[in-house]
Amino acid sequence: MTPPTALRQLAPGLHVAQAPLRFMGMELGARMTVLQLSKGLLVYSPIAMDPSALNHLGTPRWVLAPSLYHHLYVGPWAEAGWEAWAAPGLDKKRPDVPFHAVLAQDNHPFGDEIELVALTCFSLTNEVVMLHKPSRSLVVCDLVFNIPPTAPWTTRAIMRAMGGYPGCKTTLLERFGMNKQAARADLRAITALDFDRIIVAHGDIVETGGKAALLNAFKWLGKL
Repeated sequence: MTPPTALRQLAPGLHVAQAPLRFMGMELGARMTVLQLSKGLLVYSPIAMDPSALNHLGTPRWVLAPSLYHHLYVGPWAEAGWEAWAAPGLDKKRPDVPFHAVLAQDNHPFGDEIELVALTCFSLTNEVVMLHKPSRSLVVCDLVFNIPPTAPWTTRAIMRAMGGYPGCKTTLLERFGMNKQAARADLRAITALDFDRIIVAHGDIVETGGKAALLNAFKWLGKL
């Protein structure tokens, strides 16, 4: 297995690391986000990485498996003593993981630095997106992709066919699988947040102009 990249700091208290990930014939890569909060460390969408590699950043506290698809590596983090939180329904999908609780917008212990939006529009993923207020960063799993032109040609070709390339895009799965009325409500809640950066799990980080990029990715929804 290819080891993950070293931690990269994006802003004070905000770090990311990446690892290879193949899905449906595509090399998409996977990104984990690590936050240094006043109450301890929080990991969003963990990758296959030794949890002890973060000990120098602060006190280990929470690990989030924020969707029904972003959970493959949460078990070892829970076994290492991190308090594991699950996307809605994931506790039933992964009964082998000792989850502490299910994520919800009004049910989290992470403090005022964090705000959550639990998507209601896409039961395939039940994704929970996260805002890190100090850095104005929105952290997502599969809400949008930002596949770069440097990605393997097979990845670019498949994602283009699915409507997810080039640029910050959704795919046909979202377009035809989302409840559009609920999606408009979810997008209104997300775009009401104060963010500029989008940290995507797959593809390049949208370093600035994230709100406009998100709205453009969902322009197929029409007026919010």
